[in-house]
Amino acid sequence: MGGMFDPVHQGHLAAARLALNELALDVVHMVPCARPNHRAQPGASGTDRLAMLELAIAGDNRLLADDRELKRPGVSYMVDTLRSFVDEFPQAILVYILGRDSFYSLPGWHQWRQLLDLCHLAVTNRPDVNVQMPAELAQEVDKRLVTDVNSLFSPGNGHGRVLMLDDLDIPVSSSAIRQSLARADMPAQVPQPVQAYIRRHGLYISTVSGPAESGSAGRSHT
Repeated sequence: MGGMFDPVHQGHLAAARLALNELALDVVHMVPCARPNHRAQPGASGTDRLAMLELAIAGDNRLLADDRELKRPGVSYMVDTLRSFVDEFPQAILVYILGRDSFYSLPGWHQWRQLLDLCHLAVTNRPDVNVQMPAELAQEVDKRLVTDVNSLFSPGNGHGRVLMLDDLDIPVSSSAIRQSLARADMPAQVPQPVQAYIRRHGLYISTVSGPAESGSAGRSHT
């Protein structure tokens, strides 16, 4: 599961856990993007975003904060990230978890069709997505869509199956959270340990509640 995690919030965690439970996955690697291709740079550094993610998932050994994109130079292309997983876990069946908004934008991604040679896709619901699926993506989905977990993992189906996970209904976004933080308002959708980290390091605004204890101006997926 990739993303900016800028900052990580309950929607990210709910999507990861939904996929874990619905698909009976062994583990979900949550991979912060280092350098995005189609959007502005993140509001917090990669170091801070990784630290916040680690705090948010502490105690759940099924979720891993994975820094492979932060350690890789250049633009963080998901196709390169998935290839690194194939190399590291050659026997694994890989599932890429992404929200419906990201899924609909796939035709604009670098080598997007090659993603389907590397993994299956589990698409989580985003209730605030009101755009139509692009025609070229719809053509691929028509050939690849499955309706249940058994079909997703059936050995005869090959790679690139698509399963829609519609049981998620959390209308929250990182951009809305950053806007709240800029107004010195700490949203409840931010996990408590992450809230404390944001306050302690003065992220997104110079102060959220009281003076920041240390300055860590945020600057610096696919």
